[in-house]
Amino acid sequence: IDELRHVQTQVHAMSHYNKHFNGLHDFAHMHDRVWFLSVPKSFFDDARSAGPFEFLTAISFSFEYVLTN
Repeated sequence: IDELRHVQTQVHAMSHYNKHFNGLHDFAHMHDRVWFLSVPKSFFDDARSAGPFEFLTAISFSFEYVLTN
């Protein structure tokens, strides 16, 4: 529940930029065009295309890192 609160706070902080930058409403379109999403996009593309063991290892370590702050 605490992590959900953190995400909601960050999304609310980003929502103020929507009036200055067009595109926060269309995530799928901006996902291919924003340069700073290249690292997580590459990571999850590699995780999805890997075998089952590599997928579980990559996802579990990434969530462990994110969720433990």
